[in-house]
Amino acid sequence: MLELNQNHGTWSKLAEIFLLPAMMTNLPCPQKSTGEIAADWCVRLHFGECTDADRAEFRRWHDADPSHAVEYTNMCRIWQVSEQLPASVDVNRSGRSRWSQPLSWMARAAVVLAVVGAAWGTGWSAGMLPGSVRYFMAQEVRRQVLLPDQSQVQLNQRTSLVYLGFRDQRQVHLRNGEAFFDVQHDLEKPFVIRADNASIRVTGTHFNVWTGQELTTVTVTQGSVLASRDGGDDNNQGTVLTAGMQAAFGPDRMLQLARIDPSRAAAWRNGKLMLDDVSLREALPLINRYLDVPLKLASSDVGDLRFGGTYDTADLGQLVSALPKILPVKLRHSDQATLLFKR
Repeated sequence: MLELNQNHGTWSKLAEIFLLPAMMTNLPCPQKSTGEIAADWCVRLHFGECTDADRAEFRRWHDADPSHAVEYTNMCRIWQVSEQLPASVDVNRSGRSRWSQPLSWMARAAVVLAVVGAAWGTGWSAGMLPGSVRYFMAQEVRRQVLLPDQSQVQLNQRTSLVYLGFRDQRQVHLRNGEAFFDVQHDLEKPFVIRADNASIRVTGTHFNVWTGQELTTVTVTQGSVLASRDGGDDNNQGTVLTAGMQAAFGPDRMLQLARIDPSRAAAWRNGKLMLDDVSLREALPLINRYLDVPLKLASSDVGDLRFGGTYDTADLGQLVSALPKILPVKLRHSDQATLLFKR
């Protein structure tokens, strides 16, 4: 787990994290931590100064230990906060900066930190940049976290979020995960969640968000939220959801509204997965969060099969084994996935 608190000393701290370890590479120094090595690679790869040999070396380090991959992912999550930076820091989508001089990757990173450090105070005052940034992750177990605004969030397994504290709003970025929010009431600083397919705006309430690339669902337990399709104007568009309502957003589907028992959507908080007459297509993203080897559909018609039930999230392997007894399907196992075929 990694937390980064970005206050007025943010960029000097980032310089310490990203640059000092690299500056010391030619000097006698203690063994670097996994986090420091991950930070070195993150900056180096983002600034495009790697040869094919360097990239091969990175891949060997990345694959050598699962903790290496986790630390590198954490550093890249923090790097994604750069999307909030002023346009004067010009990095294109491929991750290569557009300086014309052949500066070293370390020098380029130093220039970025200097530019952003100078602009940070002005950007925060104008509401363009956050005054604080926190990153939280739950890996193999659920995790309860306390945000800087005193809001409480329970993260489901394999879920991470980034919290950005702006002058006029609180913002959370949640991708491909699930979380239950108990938001601290603050009319002057709305709480905005950016998920894969939707934006959720609240001032204080309790609700659950499940989100993936294909679908985002918002289920309200108490109070109300304004939910809109991602990219919409949160102030002028969207649907007001009250307790007991659920909205489902997807990239290629119409908004779907339903009345449901909120406890079913949040059953994961008690280690349960509750499925109520859902298709395999809808169920797989919910099930795969808990599996080391994911389930995949061998054909689209298999996804239309429907089933339900309540299952223990700690042992969903039993559900996978039982599927051929529940539905007319057969399983084919491999190291990468378990394929579902229709019998």
